[in-house]
Amino acid sequence: MGELRQAYTRCPVCRYVFRAPSPRPYVTIGRESDLCPKFPGRVSDAARLITNELTMCPACAFATAGTFEDLDLTFDERHDIEERLKEDGLLRVFRTSPPPWLAFHSAEVCGKDRGLRARDLGDLCLRASWVCRKEREHPFESTFQLRAIRYFIRALEEDGLVGRELSVTAYLIGELNRRLGNHREALNWFVNAERTIEEEGLAWLERLISQQSKLAKEQAA
Repeated sequence: MGELRQAYTRCPVCRYVFRAPSPRPYVTIGRESDLCPKFPGRVSDAARLITNELTMCPACAFATAGTFEDLDLTFDERHDIEERLKEDGLLRVFRTSPPPWLAFHSAEVCGKDRGLRARDLGDLCLRASWVCRKEREHPFESTFQLRAIRYFIRALEEDGLVGRELSVTAYLIGELNRRLGNHREALNWFVNAERTIEEEGLAWLERLISQQSKLAKEQAA
């Protein structure tokens, strides 16, 4: 498992200075079918390691993947983000006792104001669903899976995805639909994903598509 170093950082929105963990590389023992990493040790440690890929300000709840070091927000951007965070319903409800997935929700809210690609917003929701699974928060896991699907479909329309990113995104739409019980929709997306594979080095994805397509057919019967 990765070890964490503590370092001070300044929030680019509210200017609050706090100790933020800096994640180091961690050991994995494979991945689940939606690409969620498997970790040795306790499930709660796995949720913590996934969450530590984000930095979240404890004062205003601004969050982003990685660190705050390279962020340079304008006055208008800071104001808009602050207002959006204050108005967000989930943040108002859970701020006093934040669940592990809340940082991903906050990063999604902030990412929309910062103009992140739909693919990146979908990735935040996907990772939030992983954390919810580790924490056995199944209703929230489904909610984030649905949000990830919507962003990934938008990414196919707007982000100009090519190569590996295109194929993996199409596959994830299929697999998330399968996990949500939309088996026939999942099968359609698995077919689409397979058709996009052109480059070498994606044999692992072809195997996943074959395995999960077979499972979706059995579940749809």
